[in-house]
Amino acid sequence: MLHFSFLLKGEIEAQIGEQLGIGLADHEALSHIRYCHDEIKMSDLADELVLSRGGVTKLVDRLEESGLVRRRPSSDDRRVTILEITAAGEATVDRSRSLIDEILLERWARLITDEEASSITNLIRRAYHDEETSLVAE
Repeated sequence: MLHFSFLLKGEIEAQIGEQLGIGLADHEALSHIRYCHDEIKMSDLADELVLSRGGVTKLVDRLEESGLVRRRPSSDDRRVTILEITAAGEATVDRSRSLIDEILLERWARLITDEEASSITNLIRRAYHDEETSLVAE
């Protein structure tokens, strides 16, 4: 299963790289910025992506140079940088999400029943939110 997930991740990475010119980390960052309910700070994005502050700075530099995000100072604290997604960033994350969905459907979803998909989704959700087994830092 782990080997399959690595292969699938590699295929997704190759396809979005070839078709959209972004990496999977770029997609994840754009998704977090776009769908965050509040303003998202650079430090929050680093925590969400489990990256160092320097790593997220390099990632955001790339996205900003590509016109996908912009930085602005916080109105509450000038030391804090807020990230905003641009229209081009929204279009890119929409296209990458669609492409990822197509790949998952082709390689995985068509092989399982709706009941199996529901069971897998519920199991992942429980593991994600379980205090003892979750890999998500609170």
